[in-house]
Amino acid sequence: MTVKICATIRAGWLFLTALLCLLSPPLLPLSSHSLQCRLQAVDTVTYQHGGHQSTLQGTLVATPSLDTLLLMTADSHYHPIDKQSVLAHTSDSAPFEYADKDVLSRTLQREFGSHFHVQSSAHYVICSSASAVHTNRCTAALERLFKGFFAFWKNRGLPLTQPPSQLVIVLHGNREMYQQHAQDELGDAVSSVHGYYSQKTNRVNLLTIDVAQQNGISGGASGILASRTMATVIHEATHQLSYNSGLQTRLAPHPLWFSEGLAVFFEPPNLRTQTGYQPIGSVSPLHLGTYRAASRVRKVMKLAELVSDDRAFRDSATIRMAYAQSWALTYFLIRTRRKEFLNYLETQGAKQSLSADSPELRMRDFDEAFGETTRELQREFQRYMQRVK
Repeated sequence: MTVKICATIRAGWLFLTALLCLLSPPLLPLSSHSLQCRLQAVDTVTYQHGGHQSTLQGTLVATPSLDTLLLMTADSHYHPIDKQSVLAHTSDSAPFEYADKDVLSRTLQREFGSHFHVQSSAHYVICSSASAVHTNRCTAALERLFKGFFAFWKNRGLPLTQPPSQLVIVLHGNREMYQQHAQDELGDAVSSVHGYYSQKTNRVNLLTIDVAQQNGISGGASGILASRTMATVIHEATHQLSYNSGLQTRLAPHPLWFSEGLAVFFEPPNLRTQTGYQPIGSVSPLHLGTYRAASRVRKVMKLAELVSDDRAFRDSATIRMAYAQSWALTYFLIRTRRKEFLNYLETQGAKQSLSADSPELRMRDFDEAFGETTRELQREFQRYMQRVK
């Protein structure tokens, strides 16, 4: 199955974010609005899988081709099923219902075992093997993010749809257990990826051990690591909220500057505050510093390159710059082009899963939303970012 994972990667002392794509048969999720319109019935599908017969019950979300069914089960997982493998498929008129927090809690406890504790908050179910102190701190940060995320967009004229069920966060307090759990999705990258949001399972998985204590680090370096750990929590949870509010569609061809720009826009940490991070939309010292350093040596990418092509995010030599410039562009557009940026959000929200956006279509979407040539916008963008403090 196709699994897109927004993941946070630690490289040296820096935590960077990358998109990992694991390819197999296609899925086709819907936007939040269209999904709610389609949840009319309960489907039961029996099919051959890996030499065995399996039966799943859920709702048929969409078929991206004539060859594939996509079933969403009550836990929000997507299951692609080759139509040729289907042995039986029935549908009734009973309304589809998402699993409630009690069902999710029992499912997670069975899946992860006695080393994990499952607790719930207003909008999340947290499955954690981290310390109680760290688990509670992350839970509080997640709830503040949830409230702030929806308030931020509502205050800017874009009311979003809240998730129909509680969102699942898995906090791993043990590196080996985390790697064992994430191996199937991350493959060889599992040793360097410390957190990711999976569009297939709709879960956030995070390695949240005390990195400083594990490595004998103290003082200022310990604070930096803790700060970046909290940024990872907020970053991946922002991805999850974006894909569960109608802002983005799971597995749609969103440009990476857009997806990652949104996440880094919400993430700047600040351990000197009680919340652990700065107000939404604050300047990110990390990304601003990276952007400024690249600007001084004329290594800032042209906007046309950033918007139309994702290659910079997949190259270790340019990934830091790609994230920094994505943050900078998102910051600039929200601050100076709010109406146009909202238009662009609506264009992205209408994207169909697994459709293929060409570089030309990406540029047309961008130019139509902002009504300027990228060359004109580039000049103003660079001048603006030189004034940001």
